[in-house]
Amino acid sequence: MMHEEDDDMVVDMVHLIQLHVMPRRVRCREFFNDFDPLRSGRCSEANFARALGNLGMRFTEDETKMLATHFTQYGPKVSKPSVVNYMHFCAEVDKIFADEETHENMKSMMMTSSPGSTVMSTFIPNTMEDEEHFMHVLHRVAVLCKAKGVVIKPLYTDLDRSAVPSPSMLNSRRGGKVTRDQFKRNWPFKKEMNPEDLELLCDRYATPAGDVHFMALHNEVSEVLPEPAQPFPTSPLHLRPDSTEWAHQEVSVVQRIQAKVVEKRMRLKEHFQDFDALRKGLCTPGQVKAVFTILNLSREIDRNDFETLLSLYMQDDGLFNYQAFVLDVDRAFTTPGLERDPLAMTEMPGSEQTSLARRNPMRLSPSKQAKIGKLEDRIRTFIRKRRVLMKPMFQDFDKCHRGYVTRNQFSRIMSMMNIELDEKAVGYLCNTYCDLGNHNDFNWKRFMIAVDPPAEDVETAMLEMTSPFIAFRPKSYFNDRGRVLGKTMSMPML
Repeated sequence: MMHEEDDDMVVDMVHLIQLHVMPRRVRCREFFNDFDPLRSGRCSEANFARALGNLGMRFTEDETKMLATHFTQYGPKVSKPSVVNYMHFCAEVDKIFADEETHENMKSMMMTSSPGSTVMSTFIPNTMEDEEHFMHVLHRVAVLCKAKGVVIKPLYTDLDRSAVPSPSMLNSRRGGKVTRDQFKRNWPFKKEMNPEDLELLCDRYATPAGDVHFMALHNEVSEVLPEPAQPFPTSPLHLRPDSTEWAHQEVSVVQRIQAKVVEKRMRLKEHFQDFDALRKGLCTPGQVKAVFTILNLSREIDRNDFETLLSLYMQDDGLFNYQAFVLDVDRAFTTPGLERDPLAMTEMPGSEQTSLARRNPMRLSPSKQAKIGKLEDRIRTFIRKRRVLMKPMFQDFDKCHRGYVTRNQFSRIMSMMNIELDEKAVGYLCNTYCDLGNHNDFNWKRFMIAVDPPAEDVETAMLEMTSPFIAFRPKSYFNDRGRVLGKTMSMPML
């Protein structure tokens, strides 16, 4: 039987193991698995000592035997030599991970070196005879660090964890310790402090091996330092509430997707069928999002539009009916039931059908439209009287030939042309010609057509130059209904 003194020693040893395990986030059971192939939860006393050595604990032979005796299991199912219940031992050690009070007590030993701030040290500073004098020295070191912007930890990091093998590195890497001579040699305040105070610091943070634990000094100096400096000024993005009404707000999401499909001449059905091997006409919402991403349609609709689209074509079983969706979108290309009406005429989609995909203008009130009309008349009169060319000025700012300039560039162009417009007038014009769904991109080509329209003959000549060549074709001998035309009607025009 063990005495009460032995029990206290076992508790102290377990606590020492917990202090060793906690900062390293080590689970003790991993070191015992190699000695227990049958996973019985028990091992021999010799293997128990070996596991403690692999864990990094250095106990004497008597202490190891006392610890093994404390966790020895007795019973009919226990057979020698595997009598030490290491599972019970690991459970006692792992209690440290659930003890919040111990976590708070160990924060004073927190190390901030790599690999992270969760790494701690089991080092406990030595007690000094004149504690008041030591605190005065510690406060002085903290004030010097704050005044000169010195951090103690980087001064000794090269000696602590050098990646190159060197005879000067006498301690283990990331141990937070250096030799006494290294600590004195790299000390930054040799002129401000006398050698006695430096020796006092060395004695305070001296380890049993004679080294100096600089990380403990760094942590205590950080605690003694006054309140941290004021944070750097930041400028977070705060978007102003925008009450502007856009054209897309009155158009359904299906119509916008249809306009984009017509503009790019895309086929939706084949992309949906890649996810529908049985051709049931159904797919999941995630597959719908994947199809939109492949076709580059995901940036045309936001999350609310996607939810609206799902609510329109979602079935009760949670699947998306893409067949009905594709039929609704393809109505821009085809007319259902066209074979039943042979005389029906179909037309190819034009710019009117694709305008929803290319433009998103603002909705303006009649009073604002009247003010914009007066501004356009004033600019139109100025251009007609002065006979100035504005197009080269816009082209100089539009390097990519997009047909758009920024709002500030438009204001600069007006100022360079000596057209006096205040900020309010520029805002009115931007409300009309910013048609991409934002307040910054100004459509200068539309603006040029409105304030400097070409003459009728010039427009006709440009249309003829840009239109394809049409060769001479005589009139046909049959009309639209298949009847023969008269002689005079079928004669070619000379």
